[in-house]
Amino acid sequence: MRGLLAGVLRHLDTLRRRVFRNERYVIYEFDTAVSGTLTPRPEIDGLEVAVLERDEDLERLLEHGFRFPPLDPSFRREWLRRGGVAACAFVHRELAHVGWIALSPEARGCCDGLPYHVDFEHGEACWGGAYTWPRFRGRGLHEYQCGTRLQYMSDHGFNRCRDAVRVGNTPSLRGQSWWRPTPCLSGHFIRLLNWTRWREEPYGGTVS
Repeated sequence: MRGLLAGVLRHLDTLRRRVFRNERYVIYEFDTAVSGTLTPRPEIDGLEVAVLERDEDLERLLEHGFRFPPLDPSFRREWLRRGGVAACAFVHRELAHVGWIALSPEARGCCDGLPYHVDFEHGEACWGGAYTWPRFRGRGLHEYQCGTRLQYMSDHGFNRCRDAVRVGNTPSLRGQSWWRPTPCLSGHFIRLLNWTRWREEPYGGTVS
């Protein structure tokens, strides 16, 4: 029941942010060549990792008893249908962490929906939408799964990755710091109903 309530509250917050947002971001860039630097696998009993690329992958896991939180905005089936890739970590077949990858413009909505430039045609991808359910936090899942996603991108011919981290989002920064991202842009996003504005400039400047 607690998990369902948390999912509903996060869904309501997602709806609120569709009406009004006033947020500042830093855009980071990663090298995906991480084969020799992967973090140790967390010592968590019952840990299993799966990468979902399409609806059929989700159906296969459901058939084998894997459980996904209902009504939670962090995992949406339609994102798979749009080309998003979900890197999932399960503990005793319960979804504990998910992080999304976009390898094409059509899939970007699964990450953050922000309009910063990603050069998909020349080996650049992006990620976002990472979330660890509260009772599984503090066990290294986010950091470990960052490596899973970077390795996946490298295996599929993408040598760089970008993401946007909201200023003040300390857990996200902590989870990806192992991979030594380079800050390259500062961004400012404003939404009021259907009107949006995105402004960016080189990192270190003042965004207004």
